[in-house]
Amino acid sequence: PRVEKALDFAGGVARQNDFGGLTMYEYSVRGLTTGEFYKDGFSVNRGFMNPPDASNIERVEVLKGPSASLYGRGDPGGTINIVSKRPQLDSFARLDLSAGRWDRYRTALDVNTPLDEDGNMLYRMNIAVEDGNSFRDHREAERQFVAPSFSWELSPDTRLLVQAEVVRNRQTFDRGVVAPGGDLGKVSRSAFYGEPSDGPISNDNETLQAELEHDLNEVWTLRLASHYKQGRMDGYATEAAEVAADGRTLTRNLRYRDYDWQDAITQLELRGRFDTGSIEHQLLIGTEYERYALSEFMLRSNNLRNIDLYNPVYGASRPAFNPARTVDRNELVHSRALNLQDQIRFTDKLFGVIGARYDHYEQRLDNEVAGRRTEQTHEKVTPRVGVLYQLAPEVGLFANASQSFKPNNGADVSGATFDPEEGVGYEAGVKLDLFDGRLGLTAAAFHLTKENVLTSDPANYGFQIAAGEVRSRGIDLQLAGQLTDAIRVIGGYAYVDAEVTSDNTLASGSRLLNVPRHSGSLLTTYEFLDGDLSGLSLGGAVNYVGDRAGQADSDFELPSYTTVDLLARYKATEKLTLGVNLNNAFDRTYYERSYSNVWVMPGEPRNLSVSLSVEL
Repeated sequence: PRVEKALDFAGGVARQNDFGGLTMYEYSVRGLTTGEFYKDGFSVNRGFMNPPDASNIERVEVLKGPSASLYGRGDPGGTINIVSKRPQLDSFARLDLSAGRWDRYRTALDVNTPLDEDGNMLYRMNIAVEDGNSFRDHREAERQFVAPSFSWELSPDTRLLVQAEVVRNRQTFDRGVVAPGGDLGKVSRSAFYGEPSDGPISNDNETLQAELEHDLNEVWTLRLASHYKQGRMDGYATEAAEVAADGRTLTRNLRYRDYDWQDAITQLELRGRFDTGSIEHQLLIGTEYERYALSEFMLRSNNLRNIDLYNPVYGASRPAFNPARTVDRNELVHSRALNLQDQIRFTDKLFGVIGARYDHYEQRLDNEVAGRRTEQTHEKVTPRVGVLYQLAPEVGLFANASQSFKPNNGADVSGATFDPEEGVGYEAGVKLDLFDGRLGLTAAAFHLTKENVLTSDPANYGFQIAAGEVRSRGIDLQLAGQLTDAIRVIGGYAYVDAEVTSDNTLASGSRLLNVPRHSGSLLTTYEFLDGDLSGLSLGGAVNYVGDRAGQADSDFELPSYTTVDLLARYKATEKLTLGVNLNNAFDRTYYERSYSNVWVMPGEPRNLSVSLSVEL
């Protein structure tokens, strides 16, 4: 299960580069692309971490506007925070089995148990194993995932939580299909243009984090938390370079990657409530330190290993690597931050938030090939302010403004570092509670600008450049609720006008990569509460994505698409639940994302999966 599938129902979130299917490398919120997302308040998308595994996810929060700043450097568009599963007081064990088209199989086990009679010490373990093929020729994957967690209430005022994750992933590196002359659909969506003999890419990750909370008194709470992760990625991949003048010969180059990264974050926070006269305050004072180190070693051949787009024959001899195209660099970033925020209740109807974050970072990049070291230091204070007026119990009006700042990791094709990304965002909207609170709806208009946003380099595939300034504006709608005891809905819509406004490389007015102007989704489920069909739930989801720019500084576009998914769940007994999912029910040919016209990832054809959940 992919986190991206859940994000389809958050208005204004779009899929971006997933690094050959190996990572959730980038996504965009309200038109602005970011590589930042968080798990339990820690930034986890450093290096090339595997996508989060659904077996250890309690819920996914999409935070838009200034609220995203609470979890780190933030972004004026928004960010994602994943809340992981924690130990519970009850003893339980659940086994989930699923199978689907293309020999996909997955097993997940969730076990929870108290370790003492009083329930002060709790333990939980989530395990998942999956393997399978793909509709894409020669694409295979297997993953093992283990996530133990332990909580201990040392005293009524002191709590400790320790969580870990270990991931072992082997997967074929796959950039997708090719659109010769910018014409999609000329080749099969299953066509694979790598080399099967390259084998899988290995991506192994480990994460460990601990959180200690202590109530100083009834008003103030102190939190100390540390998070550490590391990863290693290595393997060979043959990747498309360009289509020759004959329109059918694809030149490719061989790449060998050996990447290694470590990231350590420590947070200290003080939270409390107090009054000044009739005004209530919720104060947060926090500090954070992060040390991030990345080692990238890549060997590349020249554009050789030609293959026929319409009759691919594999097994070309492995070319020699070109020493002039070697990438060998080590990056080290030290980040320090101070975060202040006050949530204020002025009256029963008027609420406000005011905050500021100070960031200071030092970045060092050693280019071993060029024998060059680049260093930079930056700091900035970014304020945020917001107001909510409860016009009526069912109607709230809000407005927010915020700035953002964060380092741009990595380097361009020459090995030079990027200046930090800086942004400004404004939003205003309305929150509605309809049908006696059964349905919540939020509508917001936004205007965002960012400088030094990384986008694909049109002259050097696989590398990035920093666009001078980009702007995104539009509206998004979000709705969720339980309309009746039987009917549940969730969905969203967004209109996003995102483009480059000033740059030395990209033309002003260029649309931002993979960002649709219009997108929308709706998921509805109906549960039979009584009668012969009691225990049965039926549902359907519709997802629309408008046309998008498919390559920087180009006329190449990905066409719009609409997909329909159907689902059914039947609770056969108190301990046994059966499930069926029919994805892309009408077998629509569509394209999820693109990096260029030779790296286009098609969406899955119609496929059926069945699942079985057993309470042990």
